[in-house]
Amino acid sequence: MTFANRLAAATLATLIPFGAMADSDMDAIKAQLEKGNPGLKVKSVASSPIPGLYEVFANGSIIYVDKSAKYVLAGSRLVEDASKRNLTDERLKELTAIKFDSLPFKDAIAIKKGSGAYRFAVFSDPDCPYCKSLETGLEKLGVTDYTAYIFLFPLQELHPESKWKAESIWCADDRGAAWKGWMTEGKLPDKKTCTNPLDATLQLADDLGVMATPTIYLESGYQAASPQELVEAIKQKH
Repeated sequence: MTFANRLAAATLATLIPFGAMADSDMDAIKAQLEKGNPGLKVKSVASSPIPGLYEVFANGSIIYVDKSAKYVLAGSRLVEDASKRNLTDERLKELTAIKFDSLPFKDAIAIKKGSGAYRFAVFSDPDCPYCKSLETGLEKLGVTDYTAYIFLFPLQELHPESKWKAESIWCADDRGAAWKGWMTEGKLPDKKTCTNPLDATLQLADDLGVMATPTIYLESGYQAASPQELVEAIKQKH
């Protein structure tokens, strides 16, 4: 059973009374969750608006636990009834935000369209169908005046050939043309090897909590919830 399924099967019991959360309590929750769920990487633990319920940011998602971390709510959304605000989505947006200019752009393929005015970054897998849809979608919509920084992020467990394809694209004489040729036309460059940033990008993705492709970072530093949000951001720059 996967981690998500195990968590979804859990039932929340009576919660411990709310109080100030000490660092030791946060460390205990982190240790308990990671011990019971190999592969889980807890980035932060914080009190939630509900007394006795704690927010855990891990593997790019938010889950909620009691103080003992024995009872878990996964895949849930915390909503403030009066305002109908989705507090989980608001927190997730904050927790996944980055300083855009802190990204190592030297490790990305830069593709400039038109004036290149709007900047965004994408963690992308050359064999990811949704990544290809993003590339072809921007082409079909005629979206211009942007600079895209493509961080090659091959997910080999899903796409076994993605790493050598990513390396061949990076090692091509014209990386941008090689990327666009493969993603929009299915033309793969000659197979090549060279010094490349793939391992560094894998580590970067792990540090940022990037788990899937395409993961889009807007110029504001926030993750785009959808390609449509990216398109709107580019258009608003004009």
